[in-house]
Amino acid sequence: MKEIIPAVVTRFYQLAMNDILIGYHFYKFKDEEVFKQHLIRLTAFWEMQIFGKTDIVLDHGFRLLMTHYQLPLKKGELGRWVILFHQTLDEFELKLNDENITALSNVWKQRIALFEQKFLTAPNLFRNH
Repeated sequence: MKEIIPAVVTRFYQLAMNDILIGYHFYKFKDEEVFKQHLIRLTAFWEMQIFGKTDIVLDHGFRLLMTHYQLPLKKGELGRWVILFHQTLDEFELKLNDENITALSNVWKQRIALFEQKFLTAPNLFRNH
């Protein structure tokens, strides 16, 4: 099931980059090489979250909250990110119609909920405007 992770991550970013509410956060990924490197990194991140390990070699670890402190995030944008990720996972479940994908999707959605809570409780992460 690990092989589905890059496809889900890529599809999510296709949706997010073109989304009217949050797409502007992803403009820096218009550069193909930057986008490719980001996808590799995020694939490794989600492999670690779901399976507890990754075979992808990274330059440095993940600083999830620190990375996002640099962005002008709004709480509604976090909600939109969650919705798009759920839509992406649901799309794969429907398309592949496999109980293993459904199980993977359920675990992934649990991890998303955990990160949503971490973000919502992080002091000074969100901008008011």
